Amino acid sequence: MKSINIVVFLILGLFSCKTIKIDLPVPDFKVVEEVSAPEPSFLSLETELALKPYLSEADKSLDKKFSGGEEPCEGIQYKYHFEREPLSFELKEQEVLCDIDGRFDLSLSYCPDCQNVFGEQMCIIPRVSASCGLGEPKRKIHISYKSKIAISENFELKSQTKLQEFTLLDPCKITVFRYDATPTIEKEVRASLVQLEKEVDKQLASAPIHSTMTEVWKALQDPILVAPYGYFYLRPQQIGIDNLTLKNEGQKAYFTTQMVAKPLFSTDAIEQPKTRLPKNTPQANASNISVFNLRTVASYDSINRFLLRDFDTQQIKITDKKYINIDKVQVLGPQGERLVLSVQFSGTKKGTLYLVVEPYIDLQQHLRIRDVDYELRTKSVLLHSAKWMLNSKLKEQLEASVDVDLSPILFETKAAIEQQINSEITNGVWLQGKIDELNVQKLLLTTGFLVVDLRLSGKLKLKIE
Repeated sequence: MKSINIVVFLILGLFSCKTIKIDLPVPDFKVVEEVSAPEPSFLSLETELALKPYLSEADKSLDKKFSGGEEPCEGIQYKYHFEREPLSFELKEQEVLCDIDGRFDLSLSYCPDCQNVFGEQMCIIPRVSASCGLGEPKRKIHISYKSKIAISENFELKSQTKLQEFTLLDPCKITVFRYDATPTIEKEVRASLVQLEKEVDKQLASAPIHSTMTEVWKALQDPILVAPYGYFYLRPQQIGIDNLTLKNEGQKAYFTTQMVAKPLFSTDAIEQPKTRLPKNTPQANASNISVFNLRTVASYDSINRFLLRDFDTQQIKITDKKYINIDKVQVLGPQGERLVLSVQFSGTKKGTLYLVVEPYIDLQQHLRIRDVDYELRTKSVLLHSAKWMLNSKLKEQLEASVDVDLSPILFETKAAIEQQINSEITNGVWLQGKIDELNVQKLLLTTGFLVVDLRLSGKLKLKIE
């Protein structure tokens, strides 16, 4: 009789208890590298570099007047003066063409024979003098150079300037002693203007491509705060310059700056070490469209903050006399391909339930759940203590209650990227562009994060003045 009373007491205790206690499920984590992008992103920046300031500096740095000559005792003595006009530059494909117009005068004297007189060489007969361009219009001359342009692996503008044409428009022939001064003039002026080759190369090399790319590389590694959702990290890996073209209009160089990156959006700050500017590494067959394969990493704690913020207590009537209130829903973590949720409830019974669900993102960019089922331990306890709670109404209501709108996060991320790419990176350097498309690719579950892979595309432009 005593044992029967004990059994009755236990049964009454079990069914009269209004609190359901269930052990926390053991997590079953799927191993996924949590912060690596699924595949690299390829960014293509149409880049514009103003060359006019550096070409103008080459013109300013070179002398405008040149003088020279030779004074042997025997033979021909000569002196010349050459004055050039401002340099004229024309940009064409990968070449800089430089034209110089100038004028010169020449004075000569001739001595057929010199003798040593008192230890000094002297002309024994009066010298015969002649000139051209003196007492008359100066003689015209035209010179042209060509510079081959390329960008080195260290992001330096390299040029090879060479003399292409030397034309005396007004030849200087001295008939008095049958002397053609043209070779002399050509020799002297060529020697004087050879410095121009070095000066043009020097000034073009001073174009701040390396320093600009260093600043761009540094700036693009800084995290972007997307308040209040988290942080955007571009994480550039490689950079290269390709398709260099020079255009005469505005005297600018145009090329494509290509970048390989592994973008990441995280709800929590992540330590990202900065790297130095790598070597110039162009990508073969690169498109002019920038494609971001953006990994969005949301910690389960951050998802829970959004759930708590947007969640309202919901009552579910199971039978006429039995009901529960869903007071709180939280994400605990993954169990294989599914998420484990904890559901705190009150009403006819109170306690905590554990469910396994399949997360997905709907067409409206909302994080939702489906295929809701009780975790095995929860199902076992309910079968013994509150079988009525296994009703499908509860599952349906829970499916409807978990609804996290991701579109604001995605919109703000897109806006933050666009803000970053429409700004002055450093003095005289602007980044411009627009993100045209944003598509959700897939959803992954990791140890500490829910991962959403996105794909963004658009056009970018880099302007250097």
